[in-house]
Amino acid sequence: MANKIISSDDPKFKQIRRRILETWAKTIVGYLAMGGLVLAALAAFHFSYHLQLGFGLFWFLVPVLSWWFSAKVALAMTKSTPADPANPEHKRLLEIVDRVYAKSGLKYKPPVFISDNPLPNAFATGPIHSKAVVAATKGLFLCGMTDDEIEAVFAHELSHVKNYDVAINSMLSVISMIFFMITDQGVNILVKGLRIFNKGFGVNYNGVGRPKPKFFTGILEYLIMYAIFQVTGQMTKVVQMFVMRSRESAADATGALMTGKPCDLASALVKLVAYVESHRPVGRERELYRAIRPIMTIDPIFDARAEAPKPKNLWQRLVAFYRFLQLTHPTTPDRIRELERMNGAACTLPQV
Repeated sequence: MANKIISSDDPKFKQIRRRILETWAKTIVGYLAMGGLVLAALAAFHFSYHLQLGFGLFWFLVPVLSWWFSAKVALAMTKSTPADPANPEHKRLLEIVDRVYAKSGLKYKPPVFISDNPLPNAFATGPIHSKAVVAATKGLFLCGMTDDEIEAVFAHELSHVKNYDVAINSMLSVISMIFFMITDQGVNILVKGLRIFNKGFGVNYNGVGRPKPKFFTGILEYLIMYAIFQVTGQMTKVVQMFVMRSRESAADATGALMTGKPCDLASALVKLVAYVESHRPVGRERELYRAIRPIMTIDPIFDARAEAPKPKNLWQRLVAFYRFLQLTHPTTPDRIRELERMNGAACTLPQV
């Protein structure tokens, strides 16, 4: 646990601990849901087939390799370089990270990097504590954040390191890949077992007894498999996004425990989101953020200060619910509400 900044008798401490336990409970629920999908697939297909070993091993290794090389990949994608103590802004950041690290209870201090991106944000990644890194974009210094607010942001990021969130999300990806491999093999056998796809049904003969599949039959087989994989893919994505949001909430709470000041992060979120609302990424930058937004402090593509408009009918409710399930972070208003709840009172937020 992080070094105690507030007394365990303080109501604020109790609220933060409650929130941390809630987020871990949600993470466990997400893992149970993904495990349930795997068990359901095994039961549905009776596991009466053999996985193609090479193909299966490849897809199993993808999330494992992504986890192990997560720091190098993130730094390369964001073009981050080590912070330069000779640069005043970099020196300021290094001093802030030093203060947060002293409160974190971590054994290894992650190196600090800077990305030359004008959008204000920060991230932490790495497979284990000793290989973790933290980074800030150049834009973090452009939105008028105080030292306390930047400290709250990096308390959030070091909490991801402390809680092994990269490993948690990567292992969930491994389980989802297992589910995909089972459904891929099982659905393939199931579809080919249907009468319409049996040998002699829906085929033409070229005059010498050699079967030639009809075009319609092949297209129908493709459409059936595509529809099934779209549904199963969305099922695993919903579970993964649920767990990602729970880990973001856990980092908010653990960071508040490190600093003892939940409102500092709430103020930081307001400033960060206010800036990106008027500077949304476009083009190649938008595609970059689509890939790395799960590890960032805020999501520069979807985060907004205001609540989403209230749905007026069933269709709008379904669309809003579907969009919510795709979010990698809780909405900014939800995060601020939880931080205020941990604080025990409303926060005085900046007017930007």
